[in-house]
Amino acid sequence: MCSSGDDFVLAAAAIAISISQGKSAAEVNILGELFSAIGDNLGLIAAKKEICESASNGF
Repeated sequence: MCSSGDDFVLAAAAIAISISQGKSAAEVNILGELFSAIGDNLGLIAAKKEICESASNGF
């Protein structure tokens, strides 16, 4: 069975709080932008893989 994803939301919040401790606002902002860019790139890679897999399966 697939969970609702609440556990991921809680984990992400805990990680963000932990990473931000002891950092300046500028440092937290840069890290946020970096992780956002990583997420965008992972989404792009996943979309491309999905297209390639569909094409090789004849869909």
